[in-house]
Amino acid sequence: MPERPDYRTKRTAEYSARDLLTRYGYTVIRVAQSHSHESAGINLIAWDKDGDILFIYARSCRRVSFMKDVHALCRLVVLHRYPGALEYWIRCKAGWKRYLIRPGGAFPLQVLS
Repeated sequence: MPERPDYRTKRTAEYSARDLLTRYGYTVIRVAQSHSHESAGINLIAWDKDGDILFIYARSCRRVSFMKDVHALCRLVVLHRYPGALEYWIRCKAGWKRYLIRPGGAFPLQVLS
């Protein structure tokens, strides 16, 4: 991993996901949320040249509370809080596990490395 200041913080997963999305041609912004009562929220917004928007919650596998996170993210989908696809990304040694969040739960997507 590069010796950059952003990789030495607890936001490593967010920055790593941002860098991966950029390599895939997305424009990405990191959302700095204040501490809130929600257990999960969006920390990246990405869009491609076609205008498709991704809202992403990225975490490392050592900090995952999968069911709690999925439940909170599904609630955001039900409330129509975001006008694009909502994805949950978990960074593990093998690469990124990705899930599409729908009102009924989380559906696995292709693993990215």
